[in-house]
Amino acid sequence: MKKLILMLLVFASCSQKHAISNPANGFISGTKSKVTIGSQDAVEIFKKLDNAWAKLDYELIKTFIADEATLSFHDGYVARTPQEFVDKIKSEVKRVESEGNSYEWTTDYAFALSATDDGSPDNDLDKGDWVNAQFTSKSTNPDSKIDSEIFYEYYHIVDGKVVSWNSFRKIINK
Repeated sequence: MKKLILMLLVFASCSQKHAISNPANGFISGTKSKVTIGSQDAVEIFKKLDNAWAKLDYELIKTFIADEATLSFHDGYVARTPQEFVDKIKSEVKRVESEGNSYEWTTDYAFALSATDDGSPDNDLDKGDWVNAQFTSKSTNPDSKIDSEIFYEYYHIVDGKVVSWNSFRKIINK
């Protein structure tokens, strides 16, 4: 009898359809949007861009950037086109290497968020997904006073292209 009841419970639990929900939480100031988990597709686009960047494949990097974008580097420079973006990356590579370091990093994490539709045509925050990623770059110069740099970056990806990007840097001293 116990086996029969157990089998019925297992069968009943397997046959029930569970509603999958994507609960919203948080807020975005000045909008009615709430924050939800974004798509894995956006994370996959980020991973491809990160891989191209690690290989310094500038032509491939440009394919992930929208023709008109706002790309804000940690030092305040803002690129507006794919070419300006890769030109700034090239100058960063030169700067890092001139300081005796290797231009390399470890990608610590990445996840995607999205915003619910706020019904307003005034912004595009609710279009696409926002990938949040963190990177750690260890100093390879033994004479440097810097142990590592941690970068926090936000990629707004719409229709497979980065339309907005922000990078912030935290320096960890030895």
